[in-house]
Amino acid sequence: MTNITNDKIENTFSYEEYNELNHRFGRIFLSMAVCIMLLVPTVICLALKETPDFIQVGQSMLALIIFLASGFVEVITYAPLLGTRGTYLAFTTGNLVNLKVPCAVNARDQIGVEHGSIEGELVSSVAIATSSIVTTLVLAAGVILLTPLTPVLESPVLSPAFEMAFTALFGALAYKYFMRDLKLVPLPLILCIALQVATGLGKSALIPLAAVVTVLFAWVLFKRSQAKHESQGSI
Repeated sequence: MTNITNDKIENTFSYEEYNELNHRFGRIFLSMAVCIMLLVPTVICLALKETPDFIQVGQSMLALIIFLASGFVEVITYAPLLGTRGTYLAFTTGNLVNLKVPCAVNARDQIGVEHGSIEGELVSSVAIATSSIVTTLVLAAGVILLTPLTPVLESPVLSPAFEMAFTALFGALAYKYFMRDLKLVPLPLILCIALQVATGLGKSALIPLAAVVTVLFAWVLFKRSQAKHESQGSI
């Protein structure tokens, strides 16, 4: 067996080529997934020999235009957290906010790989794929057990817990990042809370606003710290 050194691997397969390969296969499989999704209603219509009311379909699609901004923002916001392959997989299977993003971020942190590295890309992809498989199995079990479990899930004891599951998930996830640098937390947090209370803005507007404010605030703090070090070094 021929021994291949790490240098030879890096010379023959760069990170840019790796990303290009991910994008190529990602576009192919994402297009296949869209075709399969459209194939289901098409087969149903053909089997039942029914023609959809295209006027109602068009009206429904117009109502969904309001989600275009949110979808665009989610791609820009979550793609750096998910990686190239993870982004294609996560946006195909869905449940980004409550499953895919926390799974990818926690998996990288637990293993200790760097964000943006090939290792981080691989860990993120495995975490998202595992989450997708587990979600499918849980949904299948939920469909089978829906009728017997309905009285339990709708009981007054468990109903409040389900209403706070989303908040609890992202509260725990945010706390870990807040503790890394508490100086970055107050300004975007207070600004978003104030805007949400005053104007009722949704996440499609607040998420990019918080991201921009945080990046600019971090840049200001970095420049201030850099100037402070330079002034201390010149003394």
